[in-house]
Amino acid sequence: MDPLTHGLATLALQRGFFPKASWRAIVAILCAGLIADIDTLGANFGPLAYLRWNRTATHSITFVLVLALAAFLFNLVLRRNPRASASIGFSCVAIAAAAALHILMDLLQPDPVAPFWPFSARRFSLDISPSIDPWLLVILAAAILLPELFRLVSDEIGSHSKRPRGRNGAIAGLAFAIIYFVMRAQFHGNVTASLEARTVSGEIPRHVQAFPDSISPFIWHSVVETESALHLYTLRSMGGEVAYATGVTTLRKPEPSPVLSAAQSSPAAITFLKTARFPKATVEQETDGFSVEINDLKDQAMQTPGHAVLADIHLDHTAKVISSELQWQKTPSRQ
Repeated sequence: MDPLTHGLATLALQRGFFPKASWRAIVAILCAGLIADIDTLGANFGPLAYLRWNRTATHSITFVLVLALAAFLFNLVLRRNPRASASIGFSCVAIAAAAALHILMDLLQPDPVAPFWPFSARRFSLDISPSIDPWLLVILAAAILLPELFRLVSDEIGSHSKRPRGRNGAIAGLAFAIIYFVMRAQFHGNVTASLEARTVSGEIPRHVQAFPDSISPFIWHSVVETESALHLYTLRSMGGEVAYATGVTTLRKPEPSPVLSAAQSSPAAITFLKTARFPKATVEQETDGFSVEINDLKDQAMQTPGHAVLADIHLDHTAKVISSELQWQKTPSRQ
């Protein structure tokens, strides 16, 4: 999710469960809740570095433990230094909780996370929340700002509360956020169940997934894979009812061929296929051979404006790979 959402969620966590933290500890907790997204800097080194490192090392349980250990050792050093102020220290539990919350929130999105890195490269995603969720932002912002407003009003009339600052509001905000995610999960389940229960052009679905809309929690951008094609849907889920919001876009799979097999075995394709949710290859014959482009239909279905990657492979007339590279997809769209 975006840094603002992570920051508000981390601040709500601190206020709700670690309300007595010093201002230095609050800064440390906020950093722990945000630092995982440092892996997005890999995009500056190209699509290969981005695919390799994004949502792996810094989004893992190992990273959470490393941060907690660093906080523990820091506090241990402070205790042995008689001239150090005890208020400088911060709880390793709070640091671990903030870092873990970041991973849990990112697991809700369509971009997969590798929580067991480096022991397993397998990635997971629940696909129930977009990367920027305005409704979640409203919930978390209200959890932080409304208690401050009430505090100003109570201080103005001379009633000073002795309770920890904003604790009840933060806990209530986190509770509402959980309820909101449960609602999204219910809508997501309705859409996938509806798609799995119907045939498409006489074919039974082999793989079905629904991805969240960037604005509405009721709209879901879905991809259905059958034996011969991939189908893009936009569905509306409200309560137990699922209806079509737009028409269906059907993309035929290319026929198996030595050219396609060679392209899929190229270094760029192998790296790309490790992270692609719905890979779709396009094979074109050119004067000097063939070109194969492999896209992830998740990006096209969601019309992702961010770091969408494709694999571009060129082969000669004998299906020998001449070049293969990963490139940024400039304008994700339904084709």
